[in-house]
Amino acid sequence: MLTPLIKELQEALRHTPSNIQIKDALHLLFNESHYGCQKDYPVAVVHEKTRITDPSSLKFFTQKNLIDSEGFTPGDYDDTQIEQIVSHAPNYIQRVNYIVTHSKAIPQPTFFNKFKHDYWKKIQSVNGLEALIDVTVLSHDTTECEAEASLRAIIRKRKEVHQLKKLTFIWIAETVGQNTSIETVLKHYFKEDYTVVKNGEKSYYIGWSTPLQSINMRYFVCPPK
Repeated sequence: MLTPLIKELQEALRHTPSNIQIKDALHLLFNESHYGCQKDYPVAVVHEKTRITDPSSLKFFTQKNLIDSEGFTPGDYDDTQIEQIVSHAPNYIQRVNYIVTHSKAIPQPTFFNKFKHDYWKKIQSVNGLEALIDVTVLSHDTTECEAEASLRAIIRKRKEVHQLKKLTFIWIAETVGQNTSIETVLKHYFKEDYTVVKNGEKSYYIGWSTPLQSINMRYFVCPPK
């Protein structure tokens, strides 16, 4: 079923200038919308000092006072701190391509660990969040198995952050020209909840699941050998 968000996304992709890289500029398409959209939204940060095995990253966390006396990282960060972690210790933060929010006010994430020695502190609440979007750029000759591998890797990663399972998950595969292999993969994982938008030479294959949790990973288009 085409939800209001998917309809907006369809329209935006249909009318976007073809030279725009959607992977980098999708949030700009939401300027006219009541939804908010933020690129590279953080959803997990390393939890404790012992997990930081890269010396320069450890030095960064220590110098910026991001490790307390017991060896744990904070649960709250401001935008500057997030950007610094991305610049200096990118392996110790997880971000989703785009987060979509109910309104233009985009909530600052708070992170928490479930168990004392978890690797990650994960986002604590998805209140105010509507959906997460991941964009993959594929070629017109990408095979079914390659498209499936890309999608499954993303879904697995997102499902590891438990709160994200409650959100709508949207996958956009962008190609120049058409590729029916991608449609096969969309049908398999999203059933009838997918659509294809053509814009000039580009095609956007959009699949969605409300929520992410309901995507069945048990069956494959290309079973592992």
